[in-house]
Amino acid sequence: MRAGRATPFGRLVTGVIRSVPMSIGITALVLVVSAFVWRTPPVATPAWRSAIREAAGVGYEQVVVDGHWWALLTGALGTDGVLGLLAFLLIGVPALVLAERRFGAVKTLLAVLVTAVAGNALAIGLQVLGTLGGEFWSGEVARIVAFDPVAGALGALAASSAFHGPLWRRRIRAFVVVGALIVLLYSGLPQDLARLFAALVGVLLGIVLAGVTPSVRRVRSSHHETRVLLASVVAMMGVGPLITFLSGRHLGPLAPLVLLLEQNIPDAGRVIGQCRTVGVSAQCLRDLTLVRVDGFGAVLLSVVPMIALLFAAWGLLRGRRFAVWFATAIMVSFAVLSALSLGAGVRLHPTGHPSPLLGTGHGAQQRSVEIAIALWAAILLPLVVAALLVVLRRGFPVRATRRSAWGYLALVGVSWIVLAALFVVVALLQPGGFSPRPDVWEVLRAAPERFVPAAYLRNVLPGFVPVAPLTGVVFHAVGPVWWSIILLGAVWPLSRVANAIAPADERRLRELLAEGSDSIGHMATWPGNLTWFDPERSAGVAYRIVAGVAVTTGGFFGRDRHEQGVLERFIEHCEDSGLTVALYSVDEETAGALHRIGWRTIQVAEETVLHPQGWSMVGKRWQDIRSSVNRADRAGITAVWSTYGALGVGLAAQIAEISEEWVAERKLPEMGFTLGGIDELVDEEVRLLLAVDEQGRLHGVTSWLPVRRGGELVGWTLDFMRRRTDGVNGVMEFLIAEAAARFKEDGIEEMSLSGAPLARSKSTEQPETDGIDRVLTYLGNVLEPVYGFRSLLAFKGKFQPEERPLVLGYADPLTLPAIGIAVGRAYLPDVSVRDLASLVT
Repeated sequence: MRAGRATPFGRLVTGVIRSVPMSIGITALVLVVSAFVWRTPPVATPAWRSAIREAAGVGYEQVVVDGHWWALLTGALGTDGVLGLLAFLLIGVPALVLAERRFGAVKTLLAVLVTAVAGNALAIGLQVLGTLGGEFWSGEVARIVAFDPVAGALGALAASSAFHGPLWRRRIRAFVVVGALIVLLYSGLPQDLARLFAALVGVLLGIVLAGVTPSVRRVRSSHHETRVLLASVVAMMGVGPLITFLSGRHLGPLAPLVLLLEQNIPDAGRVIGQCRTVGVSAQCLRDLTLVRVDGFGAVLLSVVPMIALLFAAWGLLRGRRFAVWFATAIMVSFAVLSALSLGAGVRLHPTGHPSPLLGTGHGAQQRSVEIAIALWAAILLPLVVAALLVVLRRGFPVRATRRSAWGYLALVGVSWIVLAALFVVVALLQPGGFSPRPDVWEVLRAAPERFVPAAYLRNVLPGFVPVAPLTGVVFHAVGPVWWSIILLGAVWPLSRVANAIAPADERRLRELLAEGSDSIGHMATWPGNLTWFDPERSAGVAYRIVAGVAVTTGGFFGRDRHEQGVLERFIEHCEDSGLTVALYSVDEETAGALHRIGWRTIQVAEETVLHPQGWSMVGKRWQDIRSSVNRADRAGITAVWSTYGALGVGLAAQIAEISEEWVAERKLPEMGFTLGGIDELVDEEVRLLLAVDEQGRLHGVTSWLPVRRGGELVGWTLDFMRRRTDGVNGVMEFLIAEAAARFKEDGIEEMSLSGAPLARSKSTEQPETDGIDRVLTYLGNVLEPVYGFRSLLAFKGKFQPEERPLVLGYADPLTLPAIGIAVGRAYLPDVSVRDLASLVT
């Protein structure tokens, strides 16, 4: 090897050092300090190690009592154990790298220092207030000395969020802040509190560094992003027990599994006798909880509800409305149980009246205060998550069938009654199997407790515990069995989708689409549509029922789609069902069939169509398109064809980011119905065309829906269009031109650039003849600043397309108000009166 020539590995290392030098420097410093703190170097002595911890570690006594103010910083420069080091390497280092790559080395260092010091200072300040008020937790953690570099890293990441677009800004802030809060509630250590404060300070610091004026303007998110965020929050609530297992001490109010690690389960009779004699104490309550979790069933009782939350998160990610109510019910039950536990803790001995079981322990009052303060957080957090799920439930449109939902509720209710009755019967028939022997009232009162995870009973003193095998099995088994029924039974409603196309019907739908359809026929396969199949001919149509109106998703499909009888039988089917019919966005041939039966039509959109076999960019009229193509070529951008399933994680994430930026800029929610979003890209028949530069950065994306006739692919329809706001200009012109060239090679007859709702070109524009025309014109004017349909139509005009009107067919002018509302709700099911008022004022 010639001298001076670096190896590939050497070039890789050099490139990493140059890209994130500050992150590497901070990591190296943390490793060195950690070695002195907890590994004891050979030249050091244990006494020196202890002195370093006392002088540099951060804690209440070090800062407040000893006056080591520098510990607010030095405590963030190392770790004090293997788990702390792992947390830094797995969480802190990636956070530093992401922050530095976003806003540079100097800002990263500043953010780490500011947020680490501020987080530690605020955490200790809260401990000071708690100590002055006699709060129990502050006294418990006063002697803890910590080294934690994760707080500064999370603060830097939170600060960098201000330099991201709407998608990742929202994601980073949600994950960092909510994650830190959940860790605090499960683990409850001072460094956990410092991490939360560091994250909050980081958000504010990022706003200052970015020079952004704080605003309370609501930033919208797509339904897809809403599902991702809420599913992530619910999942974090489910994996919280893992944090409990890994943390060294467990002082948080949401630590349901911490005591399951204990190996020495005390004798039940001895514990009750000791509590009677000594009274309420932390050790007494701890031992009583250990008695409760003695056995495999008690472990399941604590684990299964958390698994249920993970299962609910999966359903939320899939857009299931039942998952919303499933997760909400679990969250509300957690809040209610926390409230009951809080009440039980406060009522231990605040009045001075002794408990028949525990006597008059002198520490009851202090313990009650601690319980009251800590458990309020356990009550509020699940309620906040539940409220978010309910408020944002419209982002989860996939509904369960009514039969499966009611059947599930019946299963849960009946199983609870049966299992509770089983416990009562066994307890009454075998009273000697418990200590002390319970009477009937005590058994009935204890029955509901058997279905509650042990964490929520740690402040509730048991009236009796099992001491015999049979009673022990029943005592510990009924709760886990019921929660298992809750979990496994939820598979039924989550897999039964209302208005979903059955597998056999879906095959028939796709077969008819292959026989022939209009340019938007493939939209019939989208979620939310119902499908009508003609009983006599090979034809069908997709439609949605909104407020008693059947609004079709385009025209008919199938070999016989243009036969007059097909149209008449569909209208008869809807009228027999008590529905008003609106043939929406149909072509001129269907419009002619409607006129023959006396219906009226009105243009509601305009479709622009290109003919690839005649595609050429020669001539002055094509100068703008040629310039865009040449600009993309000079920028090193290439057109990449793919399906969504074949995309790598990086490109898929960039599509979501670009789409979220587009949604966030709108004053109204994301539209649906005949306008697809990310959820509609996953179909394997949908093709994606992406503009990607040499660095793998996505500049724009389009999706194309297939159009078939006689089983052969004859056309493609443009649907999803998104471009990066700071990307190369003209990237959409480049993508459409590339698509036309590719379709020309493939022998495609037509490529539709799709319709622009509420927009008309000069060649198809007609005088306003009635009130509905004027209403549509007014709506077009109002929505133009938000969605830009007319601007979109003008953009498509650059490609010299053939213009085809799309019309709405209706039977009675008196039904037009209802039809107008139904069409609007189909496009914007989530729009509020406040949103609309903001547009017209």
